[in-house]
Amino acid sequence: MSEAQKERGGVPDICDRLGERFLRLVPLKAAEVKGRKRPSAQEIRSISAGALDQFFAAAREERVRHRLGVIGRARVAFGLQQRLLKAGYPPPLVKQVLFALLAAAFTGDKR
Repeated sequence: MSEAQKERGGVPDICDRLGERFLRLVPLKAAEVKGRKRPSAQEIRSISAGALDQFFAAAREERVRHRLGVIGRARVAFGLQQRLLKAGYPPPLVKQVLFALLAAAFTGDKR
């Protein structure tokens, strides 16, 4: 197996799966907040009621399944950030979602 294949099986695949899940759960149109640059945490939660919880649960599963350490979690967060920005999500929303992801799914014990 080549280095590229090994790499492709790890962090990039996790980022792809999480990015696709986010795109399905929080469509871009719903993520646009009228006339404001920085949505509040409450506004982010209201975008798609349980969608973020489902997304965080998927991220938690990826963390546990792939035994992501601190560096792996950071690489996933960065890769996911790049994918969401490229998809057209507003930077303030991406920033807040990733911060919430780190707090909700990438910290604590393995549960």
